[in-house]
Amino acid sequence: MSLRYSEIKKLKGTIDDYITEKTCHALSLLLNEPIKHKLSMFENNPNSINFHLPSNEIQMCSVRLNGKGDLHIELLYSTKLHYAIKIASKLLGTEVNEIDEMGTSALQEVANILTGSFFNALSENTGFRIDLSTPKFKEGGIQKLLLEPTKDVINITDDVVITEVLLKGTQTGIEIHMLIIQHTEHARKLLSSQIRNSLISKYTDSSDPHKIGDENLEINALLDEMKIKDRDSKTNTNIKLKKYEETK
Repeated sequence: MSLRYSEIKKLKGTIDDYITEKTCHALSLLLNEPIKHKLSMFENNPNSINFHLPSNEIQMCSVRLNGKGDLHIELLYSTKLHYAIKIASKLLGTEVNEIDEMGTSALQEVANILTGSFFNALSENTGFRIDLSTPKFKEGGIQKLLLEPTKDVINITDDVVITEVLLKGTQTGIEIHMLIIQHTEHARKLLSSQIRNSLISKYTDSSDPHKIGDENLEINALLDEMKIKDRDSKTNTNIKLKKYEETK
């Protein structure tokens, strides 16, 4: 069953809060620049999002992950090749001209950290337990790349909710499309958890770095290390993150 307008509005606000609270901050630390974002949501017809994404003729570098457990959420991160090269260069600390094995690993690590930050925010607000998959790198047209995770969420008779978050560096112009794919029933479960949050016992075992509960210690430690490096290398340590209005 498709979501009601009130549910869509609440879901957009909930995901936007998670992105603002954790994901933009994590990417800002990785790229060493402020990040702005724009959020759009599409329901029922996955093809409707194609009008808002880069053409299939444009080769994209993508990383796919998923979270399964109390919720099932598929995530796909896609960026144009020249942005992918910029990202890899920043993370590797040296200029690169192509996405080789090291560049692929750098992009996978970015997706892994952004996903961990997103699920940390989700778990802190819901208490849900999520198992993270390992990141998988692929190249191709984004519309074709989107079909695989969508099919893993729904069958032909089901409804789907796809949230696109466009993350953009304000200095370099780097753009990353973060696509969050959910079955409508799992979207409703997320919404209901916001209401019942106080009644849900939180998962606190962080011994497995791929488990997301109250917090992910491995990702938090990495982000803390980046904060220290950022403070040492900049005279102005205040990172200003801009929250843009979500697309209606």
